[in-house]
Amino acid sequence: MCAPTHSPLATRHSPLTPQIELYFDIEAQPELNLDYMLGVLVVDRTSKTETFHSLLAEKVEDEALIWQQFLELVWQYPQAPIFHFFSYEVDTVKRLAQIYQTPKEQIQPLLERFVDVYEQITQTVILPVESYALKAIARWLGFEWRDPGANGSQCIYWYDQWLATGDRTFLDSIQNYNEDDCRATRHVKDWLENFIQDEGLVGTGVD
Repeated sequence: MCAPTHSPLATRHSPLTPQIELYFDIEAQPELNLDYMLGVLVVDRTSKTETFHSLLAEKVEDEALIWQQFLELVWQYPQAPIFHFFSYEVDTVKRLAQIYQTPKEQIQPLLERFVDVYEQITQTVILPVESYALKAIARWLGFEWRDPGANGSQCIYWYDQWLATGDRTFLDSIQNYNEDDCRATRHVKDWLENFIQDEGLVGTGVD
């Protein structure tokens, strides 16, 4: 972990620690109105295991398939919170539920499990970073992506190239980037959890 240039200032706190945690990140192709990858990292603190699930639409019409796979996966862990960074994942789950007519009684309890790490960290600490984007915070905390130059726009290019060429190395690059995003989200969340404990903030703020 990188040493902070000054101590973050605690402002608020929400509890963050369960035994099984899910970390969720999405890759999308806006021009196709397509969410083509739903990545989920399952962290079981009891068994000390981590499993990354890459739910990938190899064809444009597979979005419905990976949506159903996502629902089946997350409901295997009905008590597990679903950590994500910023609002896109929640907005997308609502959109996909509407498109594929997922029953409200299946979606509403799911949405209640979502925890936005971006919201948690901006309400809890002030950090010496230029922005509160995931890459800026995670890198300040010492996390590095396997491909330092990869980003969401690059993934769109890779997916387009996959559709055009069928070269699976493009899919591999997307999956690695998405997994790293999930792990970066976990890295930030775990740091925040430790900071809260170290600063004695548990139970002192807004739950």
